[in-house]
Amino acid sequence: HPQPFLRTREFLWQEGHTAFATQEEAHQEVYDILDLYHGVYKELLAIPTVKGRKTEKEKFAGGDFTTTVEGYVSATGRDIQRATSHHLRQNFSKIFNIQFKNPNSTTNEKLITQQ
Repeated sequence: HPQPFLRTREFLWQEGHTAFATQEEAHQEVYDILDLYHGVYKELLAIPTVKGRKTEKEKFAGGDFTTTVEGYVSATGRDIQRATSHHLRQNFSKIFNIQFKNPNSTTNEKLITQQ
């Protein structure tokens, strides 16, 4: 059964980008945002969803891993991706040279951010 692709005007396209000093902070942010998305669907919209993690083939290209909130579509009997959150490590910050001054350094040492 062919299923039409959802057009951009039919859903909210939202992105947020953050940068952190440590991988642990960036990793925690991914799961904090996943919980936020899940809460919006559950508490605000009353839409049941399941939190999960995408496979290596499904994850965001260039990312370390991708988490997802999936929801059931009764008309098709399938689920649909409702929201994702990506852990990028330093993959993009290295390419785009996103740096910050090391607060523990007496020199002007710069470090690459974690995303």
